[in-house]
Amino acid sequence: MKKIKLSENLELSQVVMGCMRIADSNLTENELLDLVEKCLDMGVTSIDHAPVYGGYTCEKIFGDAVLRKRPELRDKMQLITKAGIVCPGHYGNKTIYYKSTKEEILKEMDESLEKLGTDHVDLLLIHRPDPLADPAETADALETVVKQGKALNVGVSNFLPSQMTMLQSYLNIPLVTNQMELSVKNTENFFNGVVDDAFTRRIPLMAWSPLGGGDVFKSTDEKFVRLRTVLTAIAEEHKTTIDAVIYAWLFVHPVRIAAITGTMNADRIQKAVDATELELSYDEWYQILEASRGYAVP
Repeated sequence: MKKIKLSENLELSQVVMGCMRIADSNLTENELLDLVEKCLDMGVTSIDHAPVYGGYTCEKIFGDAVLRKRPELRDKMQLITKAGIVCPGHYGNKTIYYKSTKEEILKEMDESLEKLGTDHVDLLLIHRPDPLADPAETADALETVVKQGKALNVGVSNFLPSQMTMLQSYLNIPLVTNQMELSVKNTENFFNGVVDDAFTRRIPLMAWSPLGGGDVFKSTDEKFVRLRTVLTAIAEEHKTTIDAVIYAWLFVHPVRIAAITGTMNADRIQKAVDATELELSYDEWYQILEASRGYAVP
C-alpha cells in the first residue's frame, strides 16, 4: 500500500477506511472487527471517523468492536476524527450548525477519545468552516489538543483556500491536510484553487465520496451515462473494474490524494487498494474529465 506523508509523525495509507456507515451496516461486533483486520492486512491502516457519524454512534460502535477488544491493534492504525458539527437536537437545537469554539472542540475531542477507546488520535480535523468562528479561539483549541497529546496533528475539512489561509495565520502549528469532496462526479475542487492551495502549502488532500455517492454506477442522468461509457471502456482496456478506474483517476494526481472509502464491504475496499497500482495515461484522465464536464477542454 502506498503511503502519503502528512508530517514527521504521520503517514496515511492512500486508501482510508471510512466509518460513516458503520451504524447503518448492521455488522455485528465480530464482523466489524474482522473487517478492520482485513483492512489492516490489505495495508489500509488509516481509519476516518467523525463524532456526528451515525447520529453520534459510529465512534463508540468502532471502539466497542475493535479497540476495547483488541487494544493491540491501535499501534497498527492511524485514527482520524473531526470536530465542529452539531446535529439537530444535540443541544436542544432546531437546526444543524457548525461550532468551532474552543469549548466545543475540546469537548468533542474528549468524547471522541472515550468512544473510540484510545488516548489520542493521529489527526483531528475541523469538520466544516464555521462562519461564526473566532479563528484565534479555534487555533487555540487546536494547539491545546496537540499540546495535550490528544491529537498528534491537525487539519481541516471542506475549507476553501482563503479559509485555510485565515486559520493558519493564527496557528503556530501546521494544518497538514484538507479533506474535500473529490471524484469523477465532482471535479470542481480541481479548478477552484483548492488543489493549487495544497500544492502551495506542500500538503496532500483527502477525498471524501471518491466514488461520487454511487451515481456513476446507477444514475440515468446524461452526465453519468457518459461517464459510465468512458469508464467502462478504460476499465476493459486495463482489465479491471470501474471502481478501480475511478479511484485511480484520483491517485494519479501529483497533489497526492488519500481516498476515503464509504463501504463496509471488504471486496469493494480491495478494489480501491488495487487502484493504487493502476496507472492512467494523460489521455485517459482527460477522457474522464471530459465525460464528467460534458465538454472538451478549450
